[in-house]
Amino acid sequence: MDVVKTSITALGGRIGIASEAGEGSTFSIILPLTLAVMDGMVVNIGEQTMVVPISSIVETIKPNASEIFQIGESNPILRVRGEYVPIVDVAAALGQPNNMSPIDKKVLLLVTTEKLAQCAFVVDAISDQRQVVIKSLQGGYGKIPGISAATILGDGKIALIIDPDGVTEA
Repeated sequence: MDVVKTSITALGGRIGIASEAGEGSTFSIILPLTLAVMDGMVVNIGEQTMVVPISSIVETIKPNASEIFQIGESNPILRVRGEYVPIVDVAAALGQPNNMSPIDKKVLLLVTTEKLAQCAFVVDAISDQRQVVIKSLQGGYGKIPGISAATILGDGKIALIIDPDGVTEA
C-alpha cells in the first residue's frame, strides 16, 4: 500500500482509508483533474509492458506467412488489402533483445505516423485497452528516443508510452 500511496502522492493526489472492524476497509483515491489522460493499447514487447496510443492505431492484425515479404536482409513488409506497408520491430527499435519467433506468430499493430503514412508495429501480445495517466519523463530522464512518457498501470507496473514517430525514426 505504501507504493500505491507514494505513486498517488507523486501525481498530486491523495488516498483515504476507512476501516471498520469486522466489516472491511474502504479506499478512496482522489486525483487532480489536470492530469493528462489518453486511451492506450497495453502491449507486451519482450518482457516489457508498454502502451501504444489508440489514436495512432488503425487496426490490429494477426498476419499469415503469405502476407509477409522480405526486401533485402532486414526489411520485411506486410501486404494489407493489396497495399504494402513496412514492418517495424518495436523491440529492436528500442534496443531490446529480440524474441526470435517469426513475425507471423506475433501481433501487428497497423499505425499511422508522420514519417510513414502507415506501418506495422511488431508486438508479442496485446494485454488490454484502457485510459492511462501520462507522466512525463522529460524532467528526470531527458528525451528517450521512441518513448514519449510513462504511466503507472492498475497493478502497479510502470509502462512506457511509445512514441510511434520516434520508433519509426530509430
